[in-house]
Amino acid sequence: MTAALASSGVPAGPIDPLVTVVIPTYNRAGMLTQAIDSALAQTLDSFEVVVVDDGSTDDTAAVVAGYGSRVRYVRTGHGGVAHARNVGMRHARGRLFTFLDSDDLLYPYALELLARLLQQRPDAGLACAEMSGFDDDGFFERYHLRRYHASAFRDPTLTYERIYGPSRSLAATIAVPDALLEHDPRAGERGVHLGNVFDAYLLGLVVCQNTMMVRREVVDRVGPRNECIRHWQEVDYLLRITRTHPVCFVDVPTYRLRYHPGQVSSTEGPGGTYRWLRLQQILVRMVARHALADDAYYQAHRAAIDRHLAHLHRAVAVPALMLQGRRSRRHERAGHAHLVRAARYGHPDRALQCAASAPAPVRRSCLRVVESFRQAGAALRTRAERWHGRRDRRAGHEAA
Repeated sequence: MTAALASSGVPAGPIDPLVTVVIPTYNRAGMLTQAIDSALAQTLDSFEVVVVDDGSTDDTAAVVAGYGSRVRYVRTGHGGVAHARNVGMRHARGRLFTFLDSDDLLYPYALELLARLLQQRPDAGLACAEMSGFDDDGFFERYHLRRYHASAFRDPTLTYERIYGPSRSLAATIAVPDALLEHDPRAGERGVHLGNVFDAYLLGLVVCQNTMMVRREVVDRVGPRNECIRHWQEVDYLLRITRTHPVCFVDVPTYRLRYHPGQVSSTEGPGGTYRWLRLQQILVRMVARHALADDAYYQAHRAAIDRHLAHLHRAVAVPALMLQGRRSRRHERAGHAHLVRAARYGHPDRALQCAASAPAPVRRSCLRVVESFRQAGAALRTRAERWHGRRDRRAGHEAA
């Protein structure tokens, strides 16, 4: 263990590790090895890796068995990612928990950096960080969080200072791992923030739960993840935590998120419009539940909450009004209902209401045109982002 962490009196060794890395997985044997290798390559000495196999039917068990005692393997029935993460937390022996999706990677210094920050900021319930994005075709962007949560950061004035409050340099915290400085000699100049982010997170996804490290006592206090939520369960979980616990954020990437066609959140391909609809329906219900749970809170933030809920209802209406097939009439009625709710929150969309009143073939054609423009713009932005990512990577290689 590093000297900074050894001074905390936390016993080292596999029996009482400081950090538990939980890796939930389902039928990703081909990618799982890279995820486990990145976890085992951590510069922090006192940690354990727990792989929770959520009922895989591929070679996941054999892959994990190849690591011997270095990785703990827990198999459970197929219950979804929230269930797998809850199982992992129940089996965890660490005082701090973090999570790694089985298709993603950790930077080698990730655990050491986040654990040091939590050690220095006992008032923080969790620590989180920047993230990188990559794919297997050469795209890489080291600072990717603002693009990943582009809808929240569309406002150029939304800075980390606005979300978390004033920052200080990472170097001033005396929490910079040597491995991080070897990777990026200027990392000490990046900011560290501490603040209450519930308001900002309710109105926009400004935190990536993949990068978080949370204290065991916070997990015990907040309770398990809601396994009934099939998507966005991490948003619900973080809203529950951030309502009562400050967050420490470091503007350094600790996590590498992989883009690939098999991602659970993908809305491309057959059935993509229906998945898009379901994701938006779950999100609007979740945000409304948290926003309206406390009437005094809602009244104090009513203007911003109403505007956000209207936006979310419009986001449900679009895919509902585009769907075809035997259930199209039911979805059409749902789309109209969501437009009515958006108007009730004081933000009607006249153009969308006009298109929604047209006969089904005309309505779908109009919405397809609107969505094609939106997707074309998104594709152009993605290509630009990937070009910048490749350019930054080449510049990094030349500097090295």
